[in-house]
Amino acid sequence: MKSILLFLTIVSLSAWYYPDWAVNAKYNQPIKVLDTESSLGRYATKTKEITLKDLALIHGHLCDGLVISYVQVKAAGAKLFPDGIIDRTDLRVVSKNGPCWVDAVSMMTGARTNFGTLSIQPEIGDGFIIQKISTGEAYSVHLKEGIFPKELKELEAKIRTAKVKNEEINPEDIDKVEKMQNELSKKLLNSPPEEILDIKKLEDYKYNFNFKTGERGDIINKDVSR
Repeated sequence: MKSILLFLTIVSLSAWYYPDWAVNAKYNQPIKVLDTESSLGRYATKTKEITLKDLALIHGHLCDGLVISYVQVKAAGAKLFPDGIIDRTDLRVVSKNGPCWVDAVSMMTGARTNFGTLSIQPEIGDGFIIQKISTGEAYSVHLKEGIFPKELKELEAKIRTAKVKNEEINPEDIDKVEKMQNELSKKLLNSPPEEILDIKKLEDYKYNFNFKTGERGDIINKDVSR
């Protein structure tokens, strides 16, 4: 009976946009968040859970950038909230202007550009600075050196460069890069955070809001043939 219930649970969690390898990944656990009860309300008396599947649904797809953001924000949140409950009313963030990064961190932390709590700073790179507003405690989080495959970085750059030059995109390159991204995602979701992340506490960190628009990169090849 237990095995049947487990099977039904896995089936209910998976979807065409959220594969079994993500569902079954060892470190793919939801985060608990605390919010207010209404537009003018008090703190809620109960928490909610946000999953990687939720992020994929809202963002539009599951990709390595979304997974990187998920594991990074989750790990930094654990530092700021040792009780395991992320207060989404009490955080501000520095992120690069990437769709994966901004979508994930906004949903997971409650930070938003329109309230000045999500600062867009390209120089942060593929990571975040996350600060607890009430205490000023802040952490930077990035992947450790060598975790992101060099070959994947080069292939992504090749595709983007071809697009900028208005050159024809090779569908096989897109297939290859997606496969490599999925392999990286599998690794990240099945590795202890301390093995893949570089997390640093920032003493006396001063948050500065910055906002700069950019081009959306995850839709540039939507019409390339399969």
